Amino acid sequence: MATVLHHCTRLVPLFADLSQSAKDEIDALTQDRQLQKGEQITRPGDGERLVVVAHGLLKTYQLSASGKEQLLSITKPGGYVGEQALLGAPNPNAYTEALQASTVCFIDRSDFTRLLLDHPRLSVALLTATAKKIQRAEQQTGYLADESVPDRIQAYLQDLRTEAGTDTVTIPFAWKELANYLGTTPETMSRQLKIMTTAGMISRQGKTITFLCQ
Repeated sequence: MATVLHHCTRLVPLFADLSQSAKDEIDALTQDRQLQKGEQITRPGDGERLVVVAHGLLKTYQLSASGKEQLLSITKPGGYVGEQALLGAPNPNAYTEALQASTVCFIDRSDFTRLLLDHPRLSVALLTATAKKIQRAEQQTGYLADESVPDRIQAYLQDLRTEAGTDTVTIPFAWKELANYLGTTPETMSRQLKIMTTAGMISRQGKTITFLCQ
């Protein structure tokens, strides 16, 4: 297993406001792991730990009664998963796996709990970051509540545009994953993007989309 020095404390906003001595303490408790695409890092029944993404992308999903995968979140560099279990509210059906070759850092629950007690700034940062994750989850629920698939797609793209603050945005993960996230299919997604392109609403180059109108 390769060791990558200081990945988490240098790259993750959660630790940004801590003193260097606190970062050194976290580094001493952190284990690094290289993941291949499709490799799972958490599954039901695993021990409780915080998993932080240094490089790459992770997806967290659960399986329906029929075995269909339901995407819950995509975690980009600087983000993390596992805080629900650390705070006593684990999802017993959740899996997390790499969408591409990734580097993650993880900290066991007992160590992280001690860090929270010893460093109040870390506790505040965790609460703030978790609130933002809840906001994104509520946003996804809003997409799925819309019965119109075209409206779901347009709402997602507009939110991406607003977040980026520019008319040109790049879809952060594969079209299949986005379709899953929005409760539709890649074929429907492709058709809707073609409709939007033909209507002069957007131009598209791969996963990069430029809005042509307000």
